[in-house]
Amino acid sequence: MSNVNLDKDPWLAVNLSMFFPGIGQLYGGNLWRGIIFLGGQSWLLSMALWNIFAARGNTVNGLFYLGISVIIYLVNILDSHLGVYLPRTGYISEKIPRKHKNVWFAVFVSRVLPGLGHLYLQKSIIGLGLLTASLLFLKLDDIFTPLLIITPLLTAIATYHTYIVFPRSHSDFQRSLIATMAGFVFFVSLLSNYFPQWLDQRFEQFIIPSESMQPTLQVGDRVFVEKSPDYVPQNGDIVVFTPSEAIKETDPEFADYYIKRVIGIPGDVVSVDNQRVYVNDRPLNEPYIAEPPRYEFSPQFITKNSYLVLGDNRNNSLDSHFWGLLPREVIVGKAYKIGWPPNRIQSLK
Repeated sequence: MSNVNLDKDPWLAVNLSMFFPGIGQLYGGNLWRGIIFLGGQSWLLSMALWNIFAARGNTVNGLFYLGISVIIYLVNILDSHLGVYLPRTGYISEKIPRKHKNVWFAVFVSRVLPGLGHLYLQKSIIGLGLLTASLLFLKLDDIFTPLLIITPLLTAIATYHTYIVFPRSHSDFQRSLIATMAGFVFFVSLLSNYFPQWLDQRFEQFIIPSESMQPTLQVGDRVFVEKSPDYVPQNGDIVVFTPSEAIKETDPEFADYYIKRVIGIPGDVVSVDNQRVYVNDRPLNEPYIAEPPRYEFSPQFITKNSYLVLGDNRNNSLDSHFWGLLPREVIVGKAYKIGWPPNRIQSLK
């Protein structure tokens, strides 16, 4: 039996592994298992993010890697506990400490849901107060975004206070340790709360509602749109935009979003003649269109902060040849990938 493991606490290992797989194993003295968990989880998460969000990534593979990473995270928590607990079975009889209270188990359940650790320590009033507040703000922060900071703050406070009220003496080092841990709990919880909003500010998904972009995009395709205030549309880009005033005036049943291909940028002159699109008097090579346009379009100069956009299904698309130029301010972003369904996944760049 290892003397090192006898000095370790299995529930402290669990708390450390909740931050990231492998940390609890390293604390417990299981060096190689810790390195494998750390490296494996880092690789899985990087592959998941790349496959889901990169233009050439496969969304199905990304979801697979993400699912495996969740399983690894849960297995890591169990492994970190058993890696310290099993060598001590002659000294600790309770896997879940009930008779002999464990401060790190109290910290663990406080991180799962603030208030549970205090209830475990029979601090009923503060436990019920924290539990009620946590459940309340979990509902409210879905409605009021600024409240997203409250739940991480409650979790950090509950984590620290659970340790402090535990009936035993605390050294300065232990107080520093739990204060540091509470700080990390706050940071990680805050990050997980705001990460979806950060993604929403940079990426958006758009489901193709019509046949106007066939054959490039089919009805039901889910496209990923990259949003950036610095984005400058270029010829050939597929852009998602909200209806301009001209669209609203010409189409009383206008949709919330549209998707078309940029054909002309500021300074260009675009025309359609003899079933060909011309940009600055040069015919476009357009292998992506469903069929040649059967309409004529007089030369149109593209003014500053405006774009001319057409659907790839030229003869079945309400676009700039119908309602005019598109103002820059209504463009949401560039569609760069078909992310779903699986048989349609492909880059649009």
